[in-house]
Amino acid sequence: MGDQKAPVFEKKPAIRQEEDEDRLFFECVIAANPTPDIAWFRDDKPVVSKDRFQIKCDRKGDSYHCALVIEDVDEEDGGKYKVVAKNNLGESSATINLNFDTEEEEEEEGKPVFTGKPLIKQSPDFKSIIFECNLTADPKPTLQWFHNGKPINDGGRYKYSLKPGFVASLEIAQVGNEDGGEYKVTAKNSVGEGSATINLNFEADASKKIPGGKAPKFPKKPAIKQEGDSLCLEVLLEAHPFPKIVWFLGTNEVKEGPRHKIIKKDVSKDTYLLSLEILDPSPEDGGTYRCNAVNECGESNANIALNLQGAEEGPSFTQKPKIIPKENGKLILMECHVKSKSALKVTWYQGTKVVQESVRVRSSVVELRGNEYKVALEIRDPSSKDGGVYKCNIKSDEGEINANLNLNIEGDRIEGDAPSFVEKPKIISEDDGKRIIMECKVRANPKPTITWYLDNVVTKETNRIVQTVKQEGDVYTIRLELKSPELTDAGLYKCNVKNVAGESNANLTLNIELAPVIREKPKVLRREKEEKVVIECHVQSNAQPECVWFKGGTMVRQDSQHKIQIRKVEKGEYAVMLEIEKPKATDKGLYKLEAKNEKGVIASEVIKVTLEDDSKEEEEEKEEKKERYKKIVEER
Repeated sequence: MGDQKAPVFEKKPAIRQEEDEDRLFFECVIAANPTPDIAWFRDDKPVVSKDRFQIKCDRKGDSYHCALVIEDVDEEDGGKYKVVAKNNLGESSATINLNFDTEEEEEEEGKPVFTGKPLIKQSPDFKSIIFECNLTADPKPTLQWFHNGKPINDGGRYKYSLKPGFVASLEIAQVGNEDGGEYKVTAKNSVGEGSATINLNFEADASKKIPGGKAPKFPKKPAIKQEGDSLCLEVLLEAHPFPKIVWFLGTNEVKEGPRHKIIKKDVSKDTYLLSLEILDPSPEDGGTYRCNAVNECGESNANIALNLQGAEEGPSFTQKPKIIPKENGKLILMECHVKSKSALKVTWYQGTKVVQESVRVRSSVVELRGNEYKVALEIRDPSSKDGGVYKCNIKSDEGEINANLNLNIEGDRIEGDAPSFVEKPKIISEDDGKRIIMECKVRANPKPTITWYLDNVVTKETNRIVQTVKQEGDVYTIRLELKSPELTDAGLYKCNVKNVAGESNANLTLNIELAPVIREKPKVLRREKEEKVVIECHVQSNAQPECVWFKGGTMVRQDSQHKIQIRKVEKGEYAVMLEIEKPKATDKGLYKLEAKNEKGVIASEVIKVTLEDDSKEEEEEKEEKKERYKKIVEER
């Protein structure tokens, strides 16, 4: 059984006339599951299949070829014809004019279409019920909700809205048994209208739903393990009922065989460990693997990048790096012995600063034998300023390594106390997450200087970011306050506290989890002489979201012609691209992106994709229709 969906017009109604006959056909193609009820109207009056009128409908999979046939057509048959398709997930309609004086006006794309199955959710406080339906439309539609056929007014216990991404929502407060029944939402714009229905039943038949049903979810990052001559790709899955599992390498399905084994282990209730074992892997087995899981409640994917390209062995230490005092302490030698197949590039650091050579400080690299090198840093007449942690960064064509050496030089004693943290640093969330405070308490004498870093970049004060220091004796309360936190505020914070007696650091990791945000409409980026169409949409999310493209009400599945690419633009922002190779006429239409993470889901505005020869085809079709109408009039 395929995915359930409300009716969607794959092909709009069109008029066709058989040669040398007074017979006219209104024809359209509708996609729906379950089977829709089809009704035809002329000037809002039902058309019955009898006498000169015949209604036909042929099914092929989830597509229905529908036709209204008129025998002995004459001018009195002119008017506005409408076809309505309806199932338990919603309905859709399209109109077409039969006019013997002027060319017909076909309904344009952009009429409201509900995509996917409507959802019922509870509010976080369990006091309200929320209905949500995704739709596509251009221009923006107006909404009207109905309960058992009666209009619902916005206000009081009822609140409805059209959220960003065209999500129609109805919230009902203080829900009672009298709120049960059929709900319907109608969306209208200047092009047309569409509707969706959903039932709220407080005594639902358990056979119509899956108790404890869970859509597939991969809660942990996939892992790659090596076991002898085999590689094992592992993913942890949560789902109920157990879904259909398919593994892919790129766009090709991976099936069990002599070199591939697919394994499932029960971990706990509704939790499974899925494995793809590859025997005797070779470079050809490298690439992006995808584990696809689908059940009655939903679908999810886990991606694993496997790189099996061989790499040259990088440099390595042959001895432990060491510090050697010489000439009664007047010369300090820091020394590393390294094996490497190619020449070395060496950089020394004191703390985070590059060590500059001078008359006192000299760096050297001496080639010994058998691809071995001696790397050294000499410091003459060392003082307390030369003390600290040194890092030797060693690079070759094959890779790089680092050595850390701690040089402790006693200097003149400094009066006072170096900074020390008296409490564990903490992160405080206030105003429902609208204000975040990072707080540290430090004892120091004399008064220290404070510097905050985010991912090793100094954090500066702005109208959103405020730093404060409160002193009580020799204890300092240090705060960094973030107002209206954004995804870019997440990361590793470091509070550096320093005075003449020493310094100390505290690290705090700030995770900001928000539902995905799409601020701009998708764009058609490039059309390489119509050999490729690329639709790109930018999504803001703390982690890479799950992304699905829709054309009309149908999900776009990846295949040899359609590919979905996700590229990280910067921290918290991803570019999601749908690439269509050698687009066909069937690829034209309205597209939108749906992005989802653990905190929620968002849908983009729709973008219309056309081909260069559209206008030419439309003109040819108009000329053909004019000739048909002219012929009908002449025969009369």
